[in-house]
Amino acid sequence: MSYGKKRLGYGGSAKIAGSQVLVTAGTFDEALTVSYLSMISTPPTTTPVGRVQHADGTTGYTGSLSFDIHNAVMGSIFTTSTLLGRYFEFDVEINDGMSAWMMQKCKLTSLSLEGSAGGLVTAQVSFLAKTGKEVGVAIPSFFRDTEPLAYWYTGVGPSENVKDWTFSMNQEAELVYKNEDSMEPAYIKVGAVSYNLSVTSYGDLFPAGTSATILIGSSGFTLTGRPIGRGFSFGGITDVGSYSYTFETSSQDGSSDAVVIT
Repeated sequence: MSYGKKRLGYGGSAKIAGSQVLVTAGTFDEALTVSYLSMISTPPTTTPVGRVQHADGTTGYTGSLSFDIHNAVMGSIFTTSTLLGRYFEFDVEINDGMSAWMMQKCKLTSLSLEGSAGGLVTAQVSFLAKTGKEVGVAIPSFFRDTEPLAYWYTGVGPSENVKDWTFSMNQEAELVYKNEDSMEPAYIKVGAVSYNLSVTSYGDLFPAGTSATILIGSSGFTLTGRPIGRGFSFGGITDVGSYSYTFETSSQDGSSDAVVIT
């Protein structure tokens, strides 16, 4: 078998909800439950071969995608009408230059964005899919050198002393099966959505009852939720003490009053 040379976009190429991302890792998994076999009579009482009750199993599809953030993707997939919204349905494609996978009609189960001083902004998305591997995934064009990465900064004012932060979203979702001649899930049931923002800073920035704003390149998001935790830590004579804060909120539909993207 002959392998040709491929120029990969960023350790591989991937698209999520139609937008190309700078993927660093990705997985697609298919879980198959074992078919159910039950002897009606054991040992068989009348014949050498006993009858068997048989039921098909079920097939489930899950996946995850890790990637570095570039400026354009902040306004295309991290909005309350896309990934940050409840019940949003999307497709995911992965192509490593030789092999390609795509899962369609996915629902988000978890999402995280992380930033730290001197580092890139990274993201991780986990999802359920209604169908398995699909065909027809093309290799996206190489765009690492033309698309600026979303470096992280905290802007001016009180938030300039932020050390690092993590924004996460969790959505309750599960595969639902019908009593029919199919091992595929019939649909994905979606429940509540919650958002969490954890911030570490070098100063006491967020008094109880305030919201937190994080700026990313030319974009930013604000989570207006109830502070659920505050703390202070000191690591010794060579360490600068730091404060930690945790904000949490939820929404029935992922509406903009919970998370604001600018």
